[in-house]
Amino acid sequence: MGFIQQLECAIVKGDINRATALTGKCLREGLHPSEIIEQGILRGLEIVGEKWKTYEYFIPNVLVSAMASKFSLNALKPTLATMNSRSAGKAVAGTVKGDVHDIGKKIVLMFMEANGFEIIDLGIDVAPELFVKAVKKEKPDLLLLSCLYTVTMHAMDDTIIALKKAGLRSRVKVLVGGAPITKTFAVSIGAGEFGMDAMDGIQKAKELTAGGRGGRKKYGYESRIPSPGV
Repeated sequence: MGFIQQLECAIVKGDINRATALTGKCLREGLHPSEIIEQGILRGLEIVGEKWKTYEYFIPNVLVSAMASKFSLNALKPTLATMNSRSAGKAVAGTVKGDVHDIGKKIVLMFMEANGFEIIDLGIDVAPELFVKAVKKEKPDLLLLSCLYTVTMHAMDDTIIALKKAGLRSRVKVLVGGAPITKTFAVSIGAGEFGMDAMDGIQKAKELTAGGRGGRKKYGYESRIPSPGV
């Protein structure tokens, strides 16, 4: 069994130390961060999701697997930081006010970094005025809004309204995502697009920026992430 498959198993088991160590081994073996995320971390999380649906896994199991994925993602950051090249665009991102979930968001952002985007992550429970402040300061190409709870969806609408009041809405493209988000909701609040999942999210980010500031390629690497439905 290769390191990438072992990483997948470590994520499923929620073995934080092993997942972190195996991420490093995958990098030393020459695997690109996008491959590690897609073939190791995401596949592991997909299995966890299936086990949750069939009642084989419960909340404690899901939480430890989620934590293992976080540590694995963090282990990839130094490598991404050393890959100096032209930016494909800048994105400000955050989980909206009232919501503290960020695993899905972090996976999307890691994919974006691997594909050349400069990322400013504001974290979780981000108020509309903080998004406005960041857009004004950073002048990003994209604003990414994330949530997991249905009751926090309205905070996305509040954020877009705040951007309009500040005269900034036309200066940035908005991409929304999260479990309860639909195309209909995205259109209703005036978002540019929505991502169904991590793969779709990075695809939509590329489409919204149309190659961004520096083209699609970065690090001499063309994204191998398939388009939705492939």
